[in-house]
Amino acid sequence: MKKEKIEKLLLKYQVLKEGHFLLSSGLHSQYYFEKFRIIENPVLLTKFCSLIKKNFKDKKIDIVCGPTTGGAIIAYELARQFKKKLVIAEKENEKRVIKRGFVIKKTDRVLIVDDVLTTGASIRETINALKPFGCKIAGIAVLIDRSVKKIEDFEYYSIYKKEIPVFEKGNCPLCKKYIPLEKLGGS
Repeated sequence: MKKEKIEKLLLKYQVLKEGHFLLSSGLHSQYYFEKFRIIENPVLLTKFCSLIKKNFKDKKIDIVCGPTTGGAIIAYELARQFKKKLVIAEKENEKRVIKRGFVIKKTDRVLIVDDVLTTGASIRETINALKPFGCKIAGIAVLIDRSVKKIEDFEYYSIYKKEIPVFEKGNCPLCKKYIPLEKLGGS
């Protein structure tokens, strides 16, 4: 699916918003992706996840892993499509862990998925949560990549990429223009 068609879908379903937003990272941005407009729509989520599956179809995936919350939902849908096992990386004491009795073998090939990539913190935390198992990271995929730099040296895929600058509070041109700050998402 071409970037233009995906962008039209993101606008149609009110995923892509413009304004002055406080991101979960604490940074400010002119654009915000409301990922739950994708997740709440099973037809759209299935369509986007099928693009990820197509990209990784030859990678012999054994497990799909995603960080809570959005990444775990996407991981479930991809695990369903691949007919493979799901593992969730949960927050615990400011880091991510794999618990709840999930079994991961050293020979397992894991696809890490998430919703929106901004700083890469959730992906890096998920990689660190998987390290004790000694498994192989088969790749990383996200629905939306709004980052400005590469995160890791793994095969990487995103459904939609739009580099969007982010700003610290004291250096935000939107704050200087007195544009009201909105906190969406988990607020």
